[in-house]
Amino acid sequence: MDVSAILPFPVFWVVTIVSSLFILYRYVTSSFDYFSQQGIPGPKPIPIFGNMWGIWKVNIPDYDMALVQKYGKVFGYFDGSLPNLWITDVAMIKAMYVKDFDHFVDRRNFEITTKVMRKWLTVMKGQEWKDIRSSVTPAFTTGKIKRMSGLIRDCVVQLCDRLTGFTEIEGKIDAKLTFSAFTMDVIARCAFGLKIDSLGHKDDPFVRNSQLVFNPSANKSPIVLLPIMYPELCAALGRLAEHMFVTKELKFFFKFLENVLADRLQSKEKYHDFIEVVDESISQFTKTVDGETVPMWSREVMDEIIISQSTLFLLAGFDTTATTLTNTCFQLARNPDVQETLYESIIAKMEDYDEVCHEMVHDMPYLEMVIQEVLRFYPPLVRVERQCTKDYSYDNGRIKIKKGQIVTVPAYALHHMEEYYPDPEKFDPQRWTPENKAKRNPYTYMAFGTGPRNCVGMRFAMEGLKIAICSMIQKYRFFPVAETPEKLRFDDGYLAVLQPLHAIVGIECRRGDSA
Repeated sequence: MDVSAILPFPVFWVVTIVSSLFILYRYVTSSFDYFSQQGIPGPKPIPIFGNMWGIWKVNIPDYDMALVQKYGKVFGYFDGSLPNLWITDVAMIKAMYVKDFDHFVDRRNFEITTKVMRKWLTVMKGQEWKDIRSSVTPAFTTGKIKRMSGLIRDCVVQLCDRLTGFTEIEGKIDAKLTFSAFTMDVIARCAFGLKIDSLGHKDDPFVRNSQLVFNPSANKSPIVLLPIMYPELCAALGRLAEHMFVTKELKFFFKFLENVLADRLQSKEKYHDFIEVVDESISQFTKTVDGETVPMWSREVMDEIIISQSTLFLLAGFDTTATTLTNTCFQLARNPDVQETLYESIIAKMEDYDEVCHEMVHDMPYLEMVIQEVLRFYPPLVRVERQCTKDYSYDNGRIKIKKGQIVTVPAYALHHMEEYYPDPEKFDPQRWTPENKAKRNPYTYMAFGTGPRNCVGMRFAMEGLKIAICSMIQKYRFFPVAETPEKLRFDDGYLAVLQPLHAIVGIECRRGDSA
């Protein structure tokens, strides 16, 4: 029979289209009974989108808390057709993120081939991640960070000069904008040995491009879902898919750091910064080939690793630290009793130290308590994800997780659960006294993640936060003004990092500190 003879008939095309749609429907819904078969509750998914329809226009913190309140500590969710087990049960968090970490080594799968991005710690997998993580970790030892504290203090001096100017002109600050310039200054100095003169100026390219990396317009459109729901499709599309997500803002920093590294190769000057420390560290990694010890990586690969971790350090450290400083000033303005207790502890400690320094800020329990409560109230990363790398069962097989499935801890929702933190909407640093911490399971707190794949730059972030907060509260008082919201709100959209809105607070010099 001549097949071409039946092609013009409408019935043929109707049957073909209906059959194709049915096959597609079965494909995209084939996993939708995955959780119900295990007796795990969760929202009902829809074809193609799973549970993610409209996620690009919701407020993620509110959305996550509503899900946890409705479905409990363990429930199933679908990223498209991909099963995603959400957990706020502390025993499960410990098991999957720490105890049985070998089953959950990787983060969500993004098949990235773009140079520099493909070597980011956040996207690397398996042994490659372990090797590069080990090579980067020495850059963040206490001793290395102590050496950087002097550079941080220099940046704080400039920050305080800027803040004094605000007290004399408007008496208020846009906290996120102000601290974005400061944190970019800190990272540029400590990571790359650079002083960027334009920081703090209107339309500064470093701050502007960094903000757009973490809050791009794509995060408020359905396009953001494509690599989340169907990573295999993005991998198949290759360069075309990456072109949509490797933005000109990212390329700005890639080019910037390539130029920095090229200048370094022509210089014999010692900088003692992140680039130099990482270069020294990864150069020491070796492997055995035919009985001979050789470097783990070629010079070309080492250069890519250095640029990759440097851009990641700059971008991730910039936004999370700026946001945390913003949130801190907002809470201190809204809680003057906490602010004055912190001020008094700083003044008392200054009797033992000539200046705010590394040793001083690590000898201040109340400062630590305030920061921990800020990070509890506003964890910068809203969710902490892992991907199952080999089939896993929990609680004698009651819960089964297949290779490739995602496990998510909604950190913001976890930190606001009444069971773990009574009266969670109250800002209360006393939660973090040694006695109260001892009563609480440590896996109720995920500000920096947990387990072997936690935040590698945690110590550096805390150093900058402590020195900046101490220096500011010693000199200034923050207070609410007409523009200060009653409750700090965050931008809508599928955002990985909280983006505070309208964080305007009043500022004035304390007595005797007019300069």
